Amino acid sequence: MTGNPNIHVSWSRYFDNVLQIVAALVEDHEDYPPHDHEFVEVVVVVGGSCLHETALGKKQITRGDVFIFRPGAWHAYSQCKDLALYDCCFFPGILGRELSWMIEDPLLGRLLWSIPLSPAQHGTALLRLPESALRKCRKTLDELVGLSTPDKVSHPVRLGLLIQLLATVAQHLPAKSNRTPPKPNPSVIAALKLIDDHPEHAWTLASLAARVHVLPDYLTRAFNKVAALPPMAYLRRRRLEMATSLLVRSEHSVGEIGSLVGWPDANYFTRRFRAEFGLTPTAYRMRFSKVSQATAKDALKTAASG
Repeated sequence: MTGNPNIHVSWSRYFDNVLQIVAALVEDHEDYPPHDHEFVEVVVVVGGSCLHETALGKKQITRGDVFIFRPGAWHAYSQCKDLALYDCCFFPGILGRELSWMIEDPLLGRLLWSIPLSPAQHGTALLRLPESALRKCRKTLDELVGLSTPDKVSHPVRLGLLIQLLATVAQHLPAKSNRTPPKPNPSVIAALKLIDDHPEHAWTLASLAARVHVLPDYLTRAFNKVAALPPMAYLRRRRLEMATSLLVRSEHSVGEIGSLVGWPDANYFTRRFRAEFGLTPTAYRMRFSKVSQATAKDALKTAASG
């Protein structure tokens, strides 16, 4: 087997390299079958209604509903009626680089990591915005839409707008118990970056802890406080996110994909995949590959047209 194991999940296969953050306003969204994405997607509904299906079930959505999808999480639209929404997508590598500090934030950490990565959420977070917050999000998203063209390459500006959007959304997460917010922890940030940069590496808790210069037990406690799951569980999720992209965007066999993401035992890879997504890798590929490719082409067309 040859080739870089990350090449098949690269954002640049579908978007210009400079467009690591894109947004589009879809004013008359049509019904769309189940599909997944290789990127993080933020959906903000601003009008109309539809029956929205995710791994969490079916829900009638209307103005003010917001969804966050981690890579590999799927959803579908049906019974659309005058549905209008903003679609903001960003390259998941940003989570391990420019946005890595967010995992320490009590709200943003929940929005992007602890809620969608908890086993019951299947990579999905959902919430509802009041009208004042929705208006603020629309203003930010309109600016992002205007910058989502290859001729406007100012990544720092788009990054700032993305941070504004996520911060506004995170302020309206469901209330939580009186848990003391975690203190900033450099070892957690460093471990997060190592996993995001090289999820295919044969990490063990001991080797990861050694790289960030802390004891394994300490790393587990600290990581769990801010991410709501231990480092090895986060590694497993990142590998599975990579695997979903490889399954729908490459011709590698299931066994080869398991090896590429760090699990050379094909049977073990299949068991882990089925436990997370409820489908075998083969069934997942059959269900999502054609739809996912069409989604990527549509997103590229939207970004190019501005």
